[in-house]
Amino acid sequence: MKKTLILSFSVLVLLAACNSEESYTHWTDSTDNQIQRLDDAGIKYEIREGEIWVRDKDLKKAVACCS
Repeated sequence: MKKTLILSFSVLVLLAACNSEESYTHWTDSTDNQIQRLDDAGIKYEIREGEIWVRDKDLKKAVACCS
């Protein structure tokens, strides 16, 4: 019974961690130069309506490489 409970709890924690959603912050307007710099630095981004959005956890990295 104790093993089943521990296993169930472990599975729930693992699934909850995998379901986390990343948040993005508006960075700048989309230009080839900015996209190239982000790609070279290995920073994940999204392009929404002609604007570049960078993950919150990569924001400092984007400022350092692309400003």
